[in-house]
Amino acid sequence: MKDYLNLWSQDLLKVGSLTLKSKLTVMGERNQHLGPRWEFARVQVSVEPAPHFEVIDAILANEEARQEGYVDWAVFGLLDVLMVAECAPLKNIRVTLEKVEHHAVDSSPIAFRHAGRDAGRKIIESFRQSMFV
Repeated sequence: MKDYLNLWSQDLLKVGSLTLKSKLTVMGERNQHLGPRWEFARVQVSVEPAPHFEVIDAILANEEARQEGYVDWAVFGLLDVLMVAECAPLKNIRVTLEKVEHHAVDSSPIAFRHAGRDAGRKIIESFRQSMFV
C-alpha cells in the first residue's frame, strides 16, 4: 500500500513558498458554544519573512499551556492553513508565538488547533490584501 501521507508531504515541500513582504501580527481565536460545553482558545502570533519555516516560543509564563500541548496544537492549526493556501504554501516564515490565553475547563487541544487555523486565515487574508496595495 502506498504511503499517501509521505507522498503528500514530499510534494508539498517541493512547491515554492509565497514570499511575505513584512512582519504581520494576528490574533487567532476560538470562542464558541457547542451544545453543553464551550470551546475557548486564543493565540497571538507574529510572522515575518525567513529562509525556512521556524517557530519561536516567546510566550511568557504560561507553563500550563505548554504542558497541555496547547502551543503545539496552535502551530499545527496554523500549518493546516498556511501549507495548503490556494496559490502556494506560505512556508518560508518565522512564527513568533507571543501570547496564549486558555481556560482551565473550556480549553482543549482542538480549540487551540481552531485558534491556530483562525490565525492562519488572517495571515493569508492580510497577505492577499498586501498583494493589491
